[in-house]
Amino acid sequence: MLTDREIDRIKRVNRRNQYCLTPDMLDTLFKRHERARKSGDAHMMELIEYRLSDVNFHQECGYLIAGQYDKIDEIMRNW
Repeated sequence: MLTDREIDRIKRVNRRNQYCLTPDMLDTLFKRHERARKSGDAHMMELIEYRLSDVNFHQECGYLIAGQYDKIDEIMRNW
């Protein structure tokens, strides 16, 4: 479960980036999520999922939650 402080930080970062993510930023977040899943770091996964949801990347977030990283690769190739 995320703390209020973590949620506020994510919102500040997203606001600073004007609720936009570059392809490089997305790729980094997707890779971090995959590493977090492999290492069992559920908290890091939740942080990334919340950040993506906050900027309306709901479909991609759903793929991450389901562990469908192949679909994420396909989305990144077609971007």
